[in-house]
Amino acid sequence: MQEYIQNIINDDQVAFEMVFKLSHRKIYAYYFKKTASAELADELTQLAFIKLWRFRHTLATNISMDIQLFRIAKSTLLDHFKKVAAEERNLKSYYRDYFPGTTVSPTTYETNEQLTAILNQLPPTRRQVFILSRIEGYSYSEIAARLSISPRTVEKHISLALKQLGGYGRATVIIFLAYHIS
Repeated sequence: MQEYIQNIINDDQVAFEMVFKLSHRKIYAYYFKKTASAELADELTQLAFIKLWRFRHTLATNISMDIQLFRIAKSTLLDHFKKVAAEERNLKSYYRDYFPGTTVSPTTYETNEQLTAILNQLPPTRRQVFILSRIEGYSYSEIAARLSISPRTVEKHISLALKQLGGYGRATVIIFLAYHIS
């Protein structure tokens, strides 16, 4: 794999495709182990290889490609977790702003924590579509316009989210309680 590094640095797409073919499964397995989500592992794997290509000029020829690729994979995963944490903070802030003057009881806090854990099982775009639809009450067409996607794509995200959340028996109740307890 070392011979591919210099070629990738020199914009050789064939070398990049070879590294992708040789390393895709390992990177995917790493993400799947860390997230337990096939879709999220797929998304993060793609992001890692996009970063590899985008920052190819920073590759070191004296460090193994696997080491460099897993560094990229790890930083991509950390970026994802930071983004999820920021979304979680924004969701909590939104809840406080949307229901001013309400006190958050321990039950409400626990319910919100359960909601966050459940929603974190969804891939980022699906989570955003689900929150806009089921929690914030936007129509499919409003969500489509806001996210620059088609209403059919919104419908598909909602359908897939409901199927995925169906595995969490109390998900619907928790989502309802988290946003209707005052």
